[in-house]
Amino acid sequence: MRIVGSMYRPSKVKRFDFPSGRVVGSKYTIERPLGSGWEGEVYVITERATGIRRAAKFFYPHRDPMGKAAISYARKLDALRHCPILMQYHHQEVAYVSRRKVTVVISELVEGQKLSEFLAQQPRHRLSSFEALHVLYTLAKGISPIHARGEYHGDIHDDNIMIRRQGIGFEVKLLDFFDLGRPSKSKIQKDVLNLVQVFHTIVGGREHYAEQPKVVKEIVRGLKDSLILERFQSAGDIQRHLENLQW
Repeated sequence: MRIVGSMYRPSKVKRFDFPSGRVVGSKYTIERPLGSGWEGEVYVITERATGIRRAAKFFYPHRDPMGKAAISYARKLDALRHCPILMQYHHQEVAYVSRRKVTVVISELVEGQKLSEFLAQQPRHRLSSFEALHVLYTLAKGISPIHARGEYHGDIHDDNIMIRRQGIGFEVKLLDFFDLGRPSKSKIQKDVLNLVQVFHTIVGGREHYAEQPKVVKEIVRGLKDSLILERFQSAGDIQRHLENLQW
């Protein structure tokens, strides 16, 4: 799998910015970017032999020079393959970008829109409190078994969540993991804080917070970390709270 060149050169690749139509080796064609983060960039790709579309995460070589982060990432996806909120791992490739060896993890393509794009298309760029609670519940229920295993996601935000309407509800998927270091209670708590931040964004953020009903404010709690963690220690706690709401 080759993009450009074949010889190793110790230059730093800060961004890939692959254009649509770029052929990756003889196997894949870049379709469009999905997102980017500290570790690398995720693209929609097409398998040229079959026409099957996949997601590919290209790891920045200066972030993962030995390929260990990519291996850990793939193993984590595989270990959590029974969690339907996550994309399913397929295999790993090696590419050369600007003569730097780059590890690429190929996964299933998650359909839908990024939450940030989805919200931009909604009236007043937000959902009703009732719809937002449904999205939060779907997220919390999906992440709950990850936290129950002592694992964490580490990168929950509105550009890393794929969403689409399905019937009277929503289907959501998490696009990418941020996997540095071992799981810990503090990292699980960070997921919880990020979940609440996403919920706050969905209902309209600070601009519309004052007008929110009590059920919303009891979750957001003014975005004060100590107050949120006083009530919620994991995604499972948020799930159970929503399942027992008194309207």
